[in-house]
Amino acid sequence: MNEMTQEFIRNINFLIENEYNPRDVARYSFLFSLDHRIEDRKLEYAVDYIGGMDAGPEFELTKEELIEFINKNLL
Repeated sequence: MNEMTQEFIRNINFLIENEYNPRDVARYSFLFSLDHRIEDRKLEYAVDYIGGMDAGPEFELTKEELIEFINKNLL
């Protein structure tokens, strides 16, 4: 796992540690995509997908679904 992926996961874990807010996680993911040149396809997919959660309630993941998504796509 590359350093950028580790950073992304570490910061997502920090955000969901106490109180989970899908909009905060989506906002972080979007800002991460603006701040980094992502060349890893898996990371790019995960960042885009998670960043899209704020498009509406039908796109929001529960905390458990988010953890499962990250485990499946990044670990």
